[in-house]
Amino acid sequence: MKWYGWFGLALLAVSELCLLLRIEPIYSWFYCFVWWSYILLADNLLLRLTGRSLIQSRRHELARMLPLSVFVWLVFEAYNLVLRNWGYDGVPALVAVRWGGYSVAFATVLPGIFITADLFGYFLFGAAAVRPSEAEPAAEPRSRPDPRFVVLGVLLAIAPLVWPRYFFPAVWIGPILLLDPLLERLGIRSLSLQLASGDRRRVWSLLAGGCACGLLWEFWNFWAGGKWIYSIPFFGQWKIFEMPVLGFLGFPPFALECWILYHLLSAALERAGSTARAVAWIALAAFCLSVFSGIDRHTVRRFAAVKSPAVRTVS
Repeated sequence: MKWYGWFGLALLAVSELCLLLRIEPIYSWFYCFVWWSYILLADNLLLRLTGRSLIQSRRHELARMLPLSVFVWLVFEAYNLVLRNWGYDGVPALVAVRWGGYSVAFATVLPGIFITADLFGYFLFGAAAVRPSEAEPAAEPRSRPDPRFVVLGVLLAIAPLVWPRYFFPAVWIGPILLLDPLLERLGIRSLSLQLASGDRRRVWSLLAGGCACGLLWEFWNFWAGGKWIYSIPFFGQWKIFEMPVLGFLGFPPFALECWILYHLLSAALERAGSTARAVAWIALAAFCLSVFSGIDRHTVRRFAAVKSPAVRTVS
C-alpha cells in the first residue's frame, strides 16, 4: 500500500473514533474527513488492481478536477435555491471557515465518483475494460443530435425552476439529454454514441459508482455533527438515513451528469486560449462565490452554536 493509502486508513479510523466520542472539530467536519480518507483508500486500491489511478497517474488532471468538482456540484446547489430539497444543519458561523468547508467538501464529488466508477469498471468488466472516468475521442462521424432529445433536455432542465414542487426529479435527467450531444462537438465520444454502438461499459460503471457513492454519502452524513437534511415533496416520510427512499434513484444519473459536465468543461478549457481560459476560470470562481452566498441565505437551516463571543452567527 502506498503511503497515502495508510494515511487514509489512519484518518478513517481516527475520524470514526472522534465521531463516536464527539471530539471537535472532526465531529462537526466528519463528512470532509471521512470522505477524503475514502478517496485516498479507494485510489490506492485502484492503483494496486490496475496499475493506474487518479492520484498517481493523473495528477495534472486532478489539479483541474478539484475546482471543477466544486463548480459542478454548485450547479445543483443553484437549482436547490429554487427547489429547496435539502438544507444544511450545524455549519460553522464564521464565513471564511464555512466557505472553506464548502470548497473542501464539494471538491470530493468528482474524484469520489470517478475513482469508484473505475473500481466498478475493473470488477464488472476486467482490467482490459475502458476506464470509466476518462473520455475517448469521437471516432464516429459527428452527426447532428436528435432535436427531440435536445428539446426534451431543455424542457426537463427548465421545468424544475418553473414548477419545482412537481418537476424536482427532472434536475437529475434534463442535463444528460441536453449536454451529452455537445461532447461530440468537442471531439469526445458521448455516452449516447457509446450506447448506440453497443458499448455500455462506461455507462454501467458510472451508474454503479454513483449508486455506491450515494449510499456512502448518506451513511456518513447521517452520523455527522454538521450535515444535510432533506425536504422533498410527496415522498419524504420513508427514509434511509436522511434520504427519502426514492431519492436514491437520483444518484446513478447524477454520476452521468458529473461525467458529462466535467469532460465538457475540461475540453472547452483545453481548447481555449490563455486569455479566454483565464476569463473562464474567473467566471467560474464568481459563480461559485455567488452560490456560496445563496447557500448561506437560503439553504443553511442552522448555524453551529457559537463558542466565542467574538464570533457572530449570520442572520
